[in-house]
Amino acid sequence: MSKLQQKHRNTETLMIRDSYQQYLFPDMPLITSKREFLHKARSKTSLGLQCEKINILINKIGFENAWYSILATHIYQLHQSPFDYLLKQQEFANAVILDSDILYYLSIGEIATLYEYSLSYLNRNKRAQEGQYFTPDDVAQVMAKRSLFFPPDKIWVDPCSGIGNLSFWLIKLQSNPESFLTNQLYLIDKDALALFIARTLFTLSFQNKSKNLFIEIAPRFIVADFLFASELPAFDFAILNPPYVEVESDNRFKTAKTRNLYAYFLERVINLSRGFVSITPQTFTHGQRFKTLRQLLIENMKDISIYCFDNVPDTIFKGIKFGSTNTNKTNSIRASITVAKSESKFPCFKITPLLRWRTKERKKILESIDDYLTNVEPSVDIFPKIQKELLYLYYEVKKVKKTLVNLVSTNPTQYKLVIPTTPRYFISALRTEVNRSSFRILYFYNKKDYDLAYILLNSSYAYWWWRINDGGMTISEKTLLSLPIPDNIPVNSQLISKIEQSELTNRVFKKNAGKNNENVKHKAILIGEINQTLFLDFASALNHLHNNSVITI
Repeated sequence: MSKLQQKHRNTETLMIRDSYQQYLFPDMPLITSKREFLHKARSKTSLGLQCEKINILINKIGFENAWYSILATHIYQLHQSPFDYLLKQQEFANAVILDSDILYYLSIGEIATLYEYSLSYLNRNKRAQEGQYFTPDDVAQVMAKRSLFFPPDKIWVDPCSGIGNLSFWLIKLQSNPESFLTNQLYLIDKDALALFIARTLFTLSFQNKSKNLFIEIAPRFIVADFLFASELPAFDFAILNPPYVEVESDNRFKTAKTRNLYAYFLERVINLSRGFVSITPQTFTHGQRFKTLRQLLIENMKDISIYCFDNVPDTIFKGIKFGSTNTNKTNSIRASITVAKSESKFPCFKITPLLRWRTKERKKILESIDDYLTNVEPSVDIFPKIQKELLYLYYEVKKVKKTLVNLVSTNPTQYKLVIPTTPRYFISALRTEVNRSSFRILYFYNKKDYDLAYILLNSSYAYWWWRINDGGMTISEKTLLSLPIPDNIPVNSQLISKIEQSELTNRVFKKNAGKNNENVKHKAILIGEINQTLFLDFASALNHLHNNSVITI
């Protein structure tokens, strides 16, 4: 590479090399405290600075040349002879060695974040429409570990790999990563540059006995559209984070009514594989558009586990939505990890409730998600997201024939309840007006039904029903009116008076789009009293639904 600028191999580059090796081989101890300090000082707090550097670089030499130069610098700074051949590849012919290694000590997930940022910088509007959320390293590791429950020595595919952060952790789990990468894995993506970055990083990470791994694994990195490619390599299992984006209905797919790419990807994986590990929005567990996808899962997969995650107070997807034009730039998707196998000696379906955790509990929740799985009977209509402690109550109220729709009048009456429609930690039903933009009004035929609905909707019961059957940003009319009305619910006049008084004294405000939206948040002691009165045996579990964490400390 005649155009590569040669630099002196100073002490700092040796430290960089050793720190990178510490990342690849965490069991190898650092030799000096100075290196440990270097690791901490330059680790994961510099993404913002690196984004600025990438901006300048793209403006100066163009998008592809920028990334080829970033990779070339990263390879050069390692100064390890086994990788010298990489810099002789044609892609690096016009690359330059930069003043600093932008990828220095970044994890694969953080590099994926930088790449996504650079794409959004290149074409903001296009990326805003693509709905791609890169999987954080800790979540990718959780998904990779689920692969250990699949038969060994099989072929895996990452059908929308990007730069390969899911595949990276899958490879890293193997007893012989180099052999697994060479013989048991395919990465497929429409983005040729992303695949080239993945191939380069994987070579740096996993080359061991091979002296030419980058060349050997070239056929395993396939530039193609997985959804429509006519010739794909045979594989057994898939690991994927497909794009979450609304598209036109495509009648080539049974899931055409979903109008979402992630459903199309899951359908094709179900048809071509013996199982998969995926991360997607949890909307497929309940949305009516996704009924066909649920049917495909039930009919083709015998062992299914679904882990469902809320988006408050912490969220699975870290960082921001690059390219988003929304004022809320947080990755607020309520996600789910699905682990599905087509063959099982003991067919079963398990699912968690929508899990919440505090940011400081992130590691703990990801290590313990199996503890929250509940054996439940799925149907094409709903995959109920439910906790073990309330499973019996769920089956009991499912038997009830009367629902809220039977109490509601289609015409206005004097008996009116106002239901704010954006639940987060609670649902309220109000007899007084509130100053807000999103609400539903329900009218009732008589005072008896009015009081019954008032006490039920202000208990944790309605909130629980919503989280089982929905859990999106709002409570739909369908979910609200489907609330079962059990027999013999006591309507206590004193309790109703307490709820009415709480409406006056417990007003809360939340700013949305620059406007204050008013609501009523009843005190926990009052909610507990309502639950105790209505559902004595389940009151404790119902009370816990409003906590900001499922972890008991």
